[in-house]
Amino acid sequence: MSERDRSSKLFRLLQVQAGVSRRKAHELIAAGEVTVNGERVDDPFTVLDLDTAGKSVDVKLRGHPITLLPPEHHAYRFHKPAGMLCSHDDQFNGNTVGRVLRAEGFIGYTWAGRLDQDAEGLLVLSNCGDLINYLSHPKYEIPKQYVVWTTAHVPTSKARKMALAMCSGVIEGGDALRALELTQSERGLFRIALAEGRKHEVKRLFSYFGITVKRLQRVSMGPVQLGRLRAGAFERLLPDEERDLIESALAAAGKSDS
Repeated sequence: MSERDRSSKLFRLLQVQAGVSRRKAHELIAAGEVTVNGERVDDPFTVLDLDTAGKSVDVKLRGHPITLLPPEHHAYRFHKPAGMLCSHDDQFNGNTVGRVLRAEGFIGYTWAGRLDQDAEGLLVLSNCGDLINYLSHPKYEIPKQYVVWTTAHVPTSKARKMALAMCSGVIEGGDALRALELTQSERGLFRIALAEGRKHEVKRLFSYFGITVKRLQRVSMGPVQLGRLRAGAFERLLPDEERDLIESALAAAGKSDS
């Protein structure tokens, strides 16, 4: 095991084990909320030796012990219902993904696949940061598929022209937007796939052609399918599915799981 594997900076330990952002970890340390062996530590870059876990190093966040042992990586699918915010906390709305995760005991977990508040469908939950980055970062070009209901029926000829234009790319609001594919199963009911996922991208693509989206549901992210999972429900990925997905993420990040 390398020296890098046997140690961790204090802020990074909080990120991984407490499930907070890098900025929040720095804020907590600066506020004196973190102790190491009973002493307040205000340097987020303090290096902890992981080999001493359970012996001499005692890390606490607001009095709660934080283990130095690496977590077992897992992944779940979650059907975000419409009306729920993709946020850890919101001062004006208590209906957030973060609040649900805490209530369900998902400590150290976050999600890939942000959705608008009025959108619904698949989020992938994991305590593996490399997996979250793998599914979220546009450089990996992980396809995300959506079902789109529109307010108006769209003639087949117009739908074909839309598909050609969307897959070639359009400029909207100064951004280059592009779909991987667009198909219409019924007049006013579409399936669209994206690789990047800019803010409100699906709605903006349809709006470019004067069409309003009335309902939007993400049904897949890479190999992970929403399936028949009901709104608000969680489901752990099957062992082979989970292992293959995490291994792909670690390989993409240039890391091993040893």
